[in-house]
Amino acid sequence: MKGFAGTGTRAGPSLPASGELSQPERDHLWWVPPAICTPLALLLAYADFADSGIPLVWALGYLLPFTCVAGAWAGARVRHKRVQRIVLGIAGCTFAYLYTQCLMAVLMPIRFLVWIFYGDG
Repeated sequence: MKGFAGTGTRAGPSLPASGELSQPERDHLWWVPPAICTPLALLLAYADFADSGIPLVWALGYLLPFTCVAGAWAGARVRHKRVQRIVLGIAGCTFAYLYTQCLMAVLMPIRFLVWIFYGDG
């Protein structure tokens, strides 16, 4: 049973000596996913909110998806963080487009319960 834990053999590449640790690979295209997702999130939020008919104060809920997109701009600019930037950007864009649908899915059952307990008056 070669290569299993506890057998004394190590599978995979050997680790460098303590003085030879290398820096993470820099990502020169780190800005591409956030640069695409920022205007896309704004456009999707406008498309979602324009037809919703909900009061303007509820637009503050768009801070959450915009925070996800802003998180795509933050962090270390290294290669292994690229997937994180892409996921944060896509999650922000998706939630910006689905915000009013999520809001209505939460508020409609509450409205129904209030109507059951208090009626029309």
